[in-house]
Amino acid sequence: MEKTIKTKKKYMKNGYIDKHFLLQANKELSSQNVNKILEWTKDTFGNKGVAMTTAFGYSGLALLHHVIDIIPDIKIYFIDTGFHFKETLDFCDIISSQWNLNIEIIKPDIKKQELEKKIGKEPYKKNPDLCCHYCKVGPLLTFLHKHDAWLSGIRRDQSITRSDIEVIELDGRGKIKISPMAHWTKKQAWDYIRKNDIPYNQLHDKGYLSIGCEPCTRPIKFGENERDGRWPFMQKLECGIHLNNND
Repeated sequence: MEKTIKTKKKYMKNGYIDKHFLLQANKELSSQNVNKILEWTKDTFGNKGVAMTTAFGYSGLALLHHVIDIIPDIKIYFIDTGFHFKETLDFCDIISSQWNLNIEIIKPDIKKQELEKKIGKEPYKKNPDLCCHYCKVGPLLTFLHKHDAWLSGIRRDQSITRSDIEVIELDGRGKIKISPMAHWTKKQAWDYIRKNDIPYNQLHDKGYLSIGCEPCTRPIKFGENERDGRWPFMQKLECGIHLNNND
């Protein structure tokens, strides 16, 4: 009878994620370009061991353009909160078709009516953190466990809450998160998009540099940081998806 050969997961030690391995990998890769980081990711986790989440903002698109060349069959997850701009939903359909993405659209288990019963009318204003939990974090948790690691297009220069992110780290859920563009700047991302003629959400041309749910997003003003247009009615910069060990 033929024996099944199990692939040894080099990032595991005694059944747990080897933090020393990740620290060493981060040290070695922190100064590498995106392609080198993605090649390491593919070698370490395989085609199915890693997934990517994106809302198709410009930074995520720049990363995705790299990813589909190196890990072409990667699973892409888009969380449809039920509150996205029409432009975002339309663009999701367009880019998914043009790039032939292996995409899965994830929706919250909770319906808008039920959400309003739990939180109140305009739940995104009544309790934005709880609204994000139901509409973003909850859906994330339905698929994150299916993969050993996940890719994100977040960058250190986007906001103070992201200024110390590492290329490779354990997030607050103990899941390996890889941010190959952590060291990139807004200018680098846009230069890459224009150089490669990458399509993007047209809301970016209207001042929406960070695009989230429609009720919680406004165009940024001159001199503001990229994510200052998110949740403008309260002191909030993160939805909870990018929870890290310091939160």
